[in-house]
Amino acid sequence: MSARSFVIQLQAGVGQAILPDHRKMLPGIQYVVDADTFSKISLSARQNVIQVVNVNTDTISTSGSIVPAQVSAGLNAQINPLTLLTTTSQSLTTFSIAGFAAQGASAGGTAGAGAGIGTPQDTLSGSNSPYTLVGPDGARYALVYNGTAATISGGWATVWQDESNGYVSTASGITYQVKQDGQGTAYVISANTTLSGVNGAVTTVGTRQGAFSGIAVVNIPAGYFGFTQVEGLVPKAAVASGTAIGATVAVSGTSNNGYLAVPASTTAAVSSTGVVTGTALANNTVGTVLTTPTVTAGQFFAQVELRSRRSKKPYVRVLNKN
Repeated sequence: MSARSFVIQLQAGVGQAILPDHRKMLPGIQYVVDADTFSKISLSARQNVIQVVNVNTDTISTSGSIVPAQVSAGLNAQINPLTLLTTTSQSLTTFSIAGFAAQGASAGGTAGAGAGIGTPQDTLSGSNSPYTLVGPDGARYALVYNGTAATISGGWATVWQDESNGYVSTASGITYQVKQDGQGTAYVISANTTLSGVNGAVTTVGTRQGAFSGIAVVNIPAGYFGFTQVEGLVPKAAVASGTAIGATVAVSGTSNNGYLAVPASTTAAVSSTGVVTGTALANNTVGTVLTTPTVTAGQFFAQVELRSRRSKKPYVRVLNKN
């Protein structure tokens, strides 16, 4: 990871907080935390509790590329993870990692799957079983399908167009809304989608839509499969001009070119109809900017540390009976 440590402090108005390493934070005091500890700070705390004062990095470089630790050549070239992650194809069968001992690889069920059962006649053209890959550095990647009519450029933020079937798009034009149930639990509302299928349009009922689905690793043409990065250090992510180092950024819901931006409002509120605004989930917050944005082809890019959005197993205290 390019960031070795972070200098942080409490935001104005926050009285105290506890860090993941159990240190107590008090107002007006700056604290140095290592990258591993910082990665455990929730998106909500990054948005509403702490403020990043400085990022201490290994290098002054403001750009980078994905270079997994395991790289193969010759006989084992077919299991090179870098080749896999940067591949795009109109066919799922292209993405085979048979023999690659990656952590957390989910085969996705392509060749041989469902043999003898038969394929439904209303199969989506880009139907994609859940397929994720965890790299040697802990970064997590997801295989997705660009079901839009335009290329999604490498470094752009993507959102789910149809999470159930792995379709992604940019956030522009996609409805994203968070509501709160009677128990006070916030959730992303589901939607019905109608997309092109093998034998006509296919309607999917109740798929999550608009939630962050990763940063495109490379350009993914319309109608192609490719990988997005959903956790870990992203070497090159599109951000809004002027985004500061240490800023907590979220998906821009109005961006046609997939950039991340600082949320406009971070004050939590719930409307009379249960719509939640201002929270990290409602803002579609994804992570923290690590470097000063630089311009490439008219767009700003920076290194961004993506915080895991997966639900964490709750800590349960158990009495020692010995």
